[in-house]
Amino acid sequence: MMKIFNVLIIIFTLISFITCDTLVRNTVSVTVDRHPTLTIINQTGYPVNVTAPVSLNINTGARTQFQPTETSRSINVTYRIEQIEFTEQITMNNADATVTLTRRPPTVTVRNQTGRQVIINSPVSRSINNGESINFLPPLLNGNLNITYSSGLMRLTESVTMRNQDVTVNLTVGAPTLTIVNNTVAGNNVNIIQFRTPGSVAWTGGNIIIDENNELRLSRGGTAQTGVTTQVLTNGDRLSLWLGNLELSGNSFDVRLQTPSDVIFQRDNVRITNDIILTFTSADRR
Repeated sequence: MMKIFNVLIIIFTLISFITCDTLVRNTVSVTVDRHPTLTIINQTGYPVNVTAPVSLNINTGARTQFQPTETSRSINVTYRIEQIEFTEQITMNNADATVTLTRRPPTVTVRNQTGRQVIINSPVSRSINNGESINFLPPLLNGNLNITYSSGLMRLTESVTMRNQDVTVNLTVGAPTLTIVNNTVAGNNVNIIQFRTPGSVAWTGGNIIIDENNELRLSRGGTAQTGVTTQVLTNGDRLSLWLGNLELSGNSFDVRLQTPSDVIFQRDNVRITNDIILTFTSADRR
C-alpha cells in the first residue's frame, strides 16, 4: 500500500507541474494589439487650437495624444493661433508618431518713446508707459498693419509692413508740447500766461486751465475756452506745456503774456501740430 501511495503522489506532482507550465507558457504567449497613437506637442510659445483631425486646445508647452482612425497614410494636423492657420503633415505608417508644432505668426513689438504713456487702440487694446514695450500677434502675415494709439486725447497712427517675420515699431510722436520763451525786454517778468481759441471774445472766465504739472486741460466751467497761469517767467526763461489733454478743432490758440504792470505780449492763431517753441519778443507787445 505504501508503494502505491507514493506512486500516486508522484503522479499528482507531475500532473500539477505540467498544468502550471502550460498556464505559464500560455500567459507569456498572449499579446495585445493596440491602435497606433499620434502625439501632438505645442512648442509655438502660444496656446493653439487644433481643428483637424481632431478638435482640441493645447496650452503652451503641453502635449496631447489620440488614436487616428487612419494610420497607414499621411495626416494633416491643422491648428490656429489667434486668426492665423497652419498645417503640419505627419506619416503614421501604422506606428506611433509625434508631430511638434513650432510655426507661429510673426510678433509685433511696440516701444513707447514718446515721453509719456500712450494707449494702443488697434489692433490690440493696451497701455504702454514711456520707455516700455509690448508684444502681440498681428491679424495678418503679410501686408500693411496700422497701429492706432492715443497720446492724451490725440489719436495717431503708425504703419508697418508685415513680411511674415517679427517687426519692431518705435512710437516717437505724441501729443505736442508748447514751449513758451520770454524774450521780451530785460527786467520783464511775466506773471500771467493766457490761452484761448482763435476768435474767442474774452481772455478770462473760460475752461482751459494750466495745472500743477504744466499741462493744459479743460475744466467743466466757462464757455470762452481761455486759460491762465500765474507762474512767474522772467526774461530769458521758458515754460513747456503739454497739450495732450486738449481736443480743440484746428489745434490753434491765441497766446498772451502779461506782466505785473499789465504790459501785454500776444501771438494770434498759433497752429500747433508738433512740438513747438514760441518765443515772445518786444515786437509782440500790444
